[in-house]
Amino acid sequence: MDTNLIATALRREIEGGSLPPGTVLKQELLAERFGVSRQPVRQALDRLLASGLLDRRPDRSLAVAGLTEEQARELAEIRAALESMALRAALPLLGDSDLRKARRLNEDLIEEDDPAALEELDVAFHRTLYGRCGNRRLLSMIDELRRESRRAYLRQPKGSNERVILHAEHRAIIDACARRDEAEALKALSGHLQMTTARLARKGE
Repeated sequence: MDTNLIATALRREIEGGSLPPGTVLKQELLAERFGVSRQPVRQALDRLLASGLLDRRPDRSLAVAGLTEEQARELAEIRAALESMALRAALPLLGDSDLRKARRLNEDLIEEDDPAALEELDVAFHRTLYGRCGNRRLLSMIDELRRESRRAYLRQPKGSNERVILHAEHRAIIDACARRDEAEALKALSGHLQMTTARLARKGE
């Protein structure tokens, strides 16, 4: 297994939450796990460190990073800017079938047990609302940024207050879109994204 595959595997585990913030990654254990020498593991860890997914601790060990409150705020601001742009462009073109699909996805979402399936439903929900914006590059940028918020799904188990809030936030966005109320739809979306990224701040971990 080469450096790229190791880095990709670890990135997915970090973003998926199976390696939570604070987990120390030891080269020798990872080398044994992947069946390689320490060199490709070290290179993979260096890449994750450079991307901000790892922190170097005072003892020089590497641990999975969380988001600071400032980083979470910055992520929310960037996502709000891009996703608002997409929703604003898509809103005049949203049909009744799009809104019905979004409502179905939201109802499925509140009952889902698996965090990975919850993520898929949430991505599909937002894609349904943004898909008619006509800007593929914008949608790709949004998808990339959503990866940084992936761990938030672990904080919203079925039956939790967080899941109820997620469902309500989605419903508010749909209702505003159904009324063609752009200002209210964008306000509801911005509030939703702020709440989502706030769950990732280190303060709550």
